[in-house]
Amino acid sequence: MTRIVAFGAGWNSTAMLIGMADRGIHVDATLFSDTSAELPHTYRHVERMSDWCVKHALPQVTVVRVSGENIEQNLLRRKALPSVAYGPKFKTCSQRFKIEPQEKWCNNWPRAREAWDRGELIEKCVGFDLDEPQRAKPFRDAKYVNRYPLIEWEWGLEECREAIRRAGLPSPGKSSCFFCPNRTASEFRLMREVYPEYIERAMALEANANLTTIKGLKRDHSLKELLANSELFAFTSGENCGTCYDGGTEACDAFGS
Repeated sequence: MTRIVAFGAGWNSTAMLIGMADRGIHVDATLFSDTSAELPHTYRHVERMSDWCVKHALPQVTVVRVSGENIEQNLLRRKALPSVAYGPKFKTCSQRFKIEPQEKWCNNWPRAREAWDRGELIEKCVGFDLDEPQRAKPFRDAKYVNRYPLIEWEWGLEECREAIRRAGLPSPGKSSCFFCPNRTASEFRLMREVYPEYIERAMALEANANLTTIKGLKRDHSLKELLANSELFAFTSGENCGTCYDGGTEACDAFGS
């Protein structure tokens, strides 16, 4: 079976690649969807893992993107915020800027077309871990079937971290857009200290948006309000956003090594 890895560049998908290399599991392609809105540590980690994969008999990481405007440009043009800011059921940004670029790449990949012509499915390996089994729903359509190796191996987040330490790799940190509403209040506060220019861009995105039903990126609170009022950090938290979330929400893990 032709097999691809959906690499999110965080704890879970990094550990998944390590586990696959340790077990000699064949991988045909490793895909990272670049929204052009990740923080610098994530892009460093993508390069690091691409080199690591080549050294461990896995394919180098292939970076895919949407054509045309990126997610930040799209939101600025539409005077909108990321879809999850409007409620947990809205996840169109993940579909458009994470999933669709990978599927488009596969549609133009000769190996995938040959497999489909033979009536075979592409196995897509997704890094949902044992701590989040509710996300690992069986999926099969005319082209793909999902597989969740971390759950097969009974690896939760701690096992993922241990695998990364054992492999001698530094912390990947959390992977998601710098303006993602599902970042915790503490992560936004830490971002202000480590990446102040990205906080400015997130606040500019928020200020540009035409808002009627919500106050800002944190739904009930604007990012500007959140950063100005330390008491709000006590009760604002993040949620896992489907395909974007890739392990780790603690502020100390947010920006990797």
